[in-house]
Amino acid sequence: MDGGSSSGGAKLPPRCVSRDPASGRLVLLRLDRPGSQPFEGNRSPEDYNRALGLSYEQVEAMEYGALFGFDADLADPQRVCQVRQDMGLPVGPIRAPVPQPAAPTPAPRRARSELPEDIGSFAPWFNDALAQAGRRG
Repeated sequence: MDGGSSSGGAKLPPRCVSRDPASGRLVLLRLDRPGSQPFEGNRSPEDYNRALGLSYEQVEAMEYGALFGFDADLADPQRVCQVRQDMGLPVGPIRAPVPQPAAPTPAPRRARSELPEDIGSFAPWFNDALAQAGRRG
């Protein structure tokens, strides 16, 4: 097994970083070992894989290969590329995430004593309306 894809395009890398599907913890996937190894780090898998110069399809093919064997159909980055394109997902080198604008900060709630007038639990007109309704009924 040389890690090359059958279609002659992108090859499987010797390693990549992923997340364990069960625990969500970082793991290292290696082409020369089945399964995964625990990996200590404080960044996202995308950050590590981007630093390694990997593509989305290489990482996804490695994840598939680690689970189902590196001779499986989707352990081929070219095949993964085709599937990702069909699904409208990004392909090619892993890009840095686009910063999203921060949500506007809601205005702080004012304490009851800061309101223009403290009307108690009901406004006086409401109590009058209840009393009149009781006289009509």
